[in-house]
Amino acid sequence: MKPSSVVLAAFALLAAVNAPSSPAQTQDKAPRPASSRVEETVELWNSIGNKLIAMAQDFPEDKYDFKVEKDQRTFAQNLLHVGGLDYVVLRMVAGDTNIGPNFGEGDNPSRDQFKTKADVVKFIQSAVADGANVIRQQGDAGLDKTSKWGKRMVHNSYLWGFTTEHSGEHYGQLVVYYRANNLVPPDSRR
Repeated sequence: MKPSSVVLAAFALLAAVNAPSSPAQTQDKAPRPASSRVEETVELWNSIGNKLIAMAQDFPEDKYDFKVEKDQRTFAQNLLHVGGLDYVVLRMVAGDTNIGPNFGEGDNPSRDQFKTKADVVKFIQSAVADGANVIRQQGDAGLDKTSKWGKRMVHNSYLWGFTTEHSGEHYGQLVVYYRANNLVPPDSRR
C-alpha cells in the first residue's frame, strides 16, 4: 500500500469507529437546554467564589499578611477587598444596606475587623452565599433591572458580570501569592 492509501484507510477506519450507530446515539449528543439566566449567573458567581473560599481555607494563616510587593495588598486584604466589593454590589442590587456584616464604607474592609483566618474565611463565604441568594431571589427579572453605577445606569446582569470578573482577577493575583510561597493553589491540585 502507498503511504497515501494507508492514511486514507486510517481515516476511513477512524470515521467508522466514531460514527454513531443509531439515531438514538445522535440524539444523546445533542446539547442540553440552556439553564435560566439566573442559574447561569449563579453558576459563574459560585465557580469563582468557591475557588476563593478554597484559597482562604487553604492558605497558611501565618502567611495571611504576605504580599509579593510592598505596595500590594496582603493575601488577607485581597480576600477582604473581593468580599467588600461583592457586598457593595449585592447591597446596591438588593436595595438593602443591611445585608452581610457591617464593615464600614467602601470595598476595603479593615484587617483590624477581620483579625483571624477564620474571620476572613467566614467573610468571603458569606459574601459568596449572600450574592447567590440575592441573584436567585430576584430571578431573571432582577437581572434586567437597572442600578446606578458611577455616573450611569447599568443592568444588574452587568454588575454581576463585573463583580464576577473582578473576583477572577483577584483569584489570579492570589495564585501568584501561592507560587511565591512555593505552594500549589487548591484548584491546580486536581
